[in-house]
Amino acid sequence: MLALVQATGQATAEQTGGRASTRRLQRRTAEQTGGRATKRVIEQTGGRAPTPRLEHKALTRDMYALVAHLMRVSNAETFATIAELDLSFTQIKALYALDGEDAERSVKALADCMRISLPAMSRAVDGLYERGLIDRKEDPADRRMKRLRLTPAGRAVTASLAEGRLAGIERFLATLSDEEADALRGALALILASHAEIAELRPTRRAAEAGTARP
Repeated sequence: MLALVQATGQATAEQTGGRASTRRLQRRTAEQTGGRATKRVIEQTGGRAPTPRLEHKALTRDMYALVAHLMRVSNAETFATIAELDLSFTQIKALYALDGEDAERSVKALADCMRISLPAMSRAVDGLYERGLIDRKEDPADRRMKRLRLTPAGRAVTASLAEGRLAGIERFLATLSDEEADALRGALALILASHAEIAELRPTRRAAEAGTARP
């Protein structure tokens, strides 16, 4: 019986020791692999060790604060322009939805895109057409359907609204120090370089004389 107990204990010890050795080997392998990975990252970043990313929740709050401030400083001028134009928000949204390169949509497609009823969209479109801000023509595939597109006067409206927002952003940028502006410029360049869908939204300054709306 004593011999059996001794044999069992020896086997258990050997197994435990084997598992410990295996864990040590796995740990050394992980350390070596991690070291090689870190070395590759440092080499790729020009000798600079990678810095940990900000906690996303904190970054989200900081981004919200910046966006909220930019909206606050730019919306005042934009709202003043909207008041002067005497257009509803539905009509403003419709103009933006049509403000693309050769963008044409039917009234129904515009209503679906903006998630409003077809009658409400039709009334908004009628007002824009009467003001000379959009053109509408029969769809060649379905004459019952009207295709909509912006006129030069309609593009001038969206351009003037964009200019109002740009003016607000420019006022904010004027408050930054050179160091802050350089840091922001570098961060934006990095983001825009890898996100083409954001980069393509850069506004272009359109001439105000591109068209004038009919009263």
